[in-house]
Amino acid sequence: MKRFLFIYLIFQVFVLKIHAQDIIPKAKTKEQKKAERKKMTLEEKIEDIVPVDIGLPKASVNLPGDNKITNVEDAKKFLNEALPGIASDAKAKSKKLRKNRKKAKADAFDGRTYEKMAVEKQIYKRGSGERMIYMEFYTLKEHSRPNPYTRSLFWYDLKTKKVVEAIQRDAKTNKLMHGPYKEYRGDVLIKDGYYYLGAKHGRWEEYGEEQDKDFVLIQKEVYNKGFYAESQITYYNGDSSKVKEVIPMLFGKQTGSYWKFHQDGTLAEEGKLDNGVRVGKWIEYYEGGNRRKKETQYAADCYDAAEPFTVREYDAGGKLTFEHESVKKL
Repeated sequence: MKRFLFIYLIFQVFVLKIHAQDIIPKAKTKEQKKAERKKMTLEEKIEDIVPVDIGLPKASVNLPGDNKITNVEDAKKFLNEALPGIASDAKAKSKKLRKNRKKAKADAFDGRTYEKMAVEKQIYKRGSGERMIYMEFYTLKEHSRPNPYTRSLFWYDLKTKKVVEAIQRDAKTNKLMHGPYKEYRGDVLIKDGYYYLGAKHGRWEEYGEEQDKDFVLIQKEVYNKGFYAESQITYYNGDSSKVKEVIPMLFGKQTGSYWKFHQDGTLAEEGKLDNGVRVGKWIEYYEGGNRRKKETQYAADCYDAAEPFTVREYDAGGKLTFEHESVKKL
């Protein structure tokens, strides 16, 4: 009986093995797998390596320049069209950055020259303690003619040892400010900027003391050799050597000193603008010199609705031809 049961079990195992071979296929060789994958599409290849019952994610990538990739066609378009432009922009920005670094290195102040002109250091000191006024600045070693269109120049008077604002000074006893300028009250910096041939240049900052607070920035202006850096300048000629008009622009608004010139370079008109509105006294000049032609008084600021009026008028010879009654009473 035992022998019969043993033979029966062997027979059942043999039958099960035959059925298993029918249900579970034999493993494919590497050559068979390669041959099948060559015939597959891209989607079929991806599905072949992803586990059963797992859905493929929908990829979406946001790239520079509002470019979005959600499929293969988007990727091809990005590589062929958008990518070269982005690479070109990056190259241009990198070139500009290197240029700015090179310029900054060239413009670095060494205490001996500024803008390729020799300078010498000057120091002014008055008072002591917290009330002390201390100024550290530089002047030209050898006099050089400033821009004739600049209407605000700063000099260092060698006799009085003071900084003076004037269009003209005796170059033998006065030196043009040129280079960095710093002014302190006690040990606190209150003014910081640069001069170029006597004219304000670059960024100027002024600091003031608020109640119960430390010194804070109260004014910032950026100049370009005497004029606000944003100023709108027009010329009489193509090489920009003869200035016609200077419209001051400060933080996007027409604010500051306005100048107009005759073709011979002499001043034609000057005054102040406040947010595009004429304010204060405006003066017109005859061509050929500083002979006044007309003085007009405008409101104090852009919010004042006062009507402008003529204060004085002169003939070409300098003779007064008109004077407003309000002035006569003074």
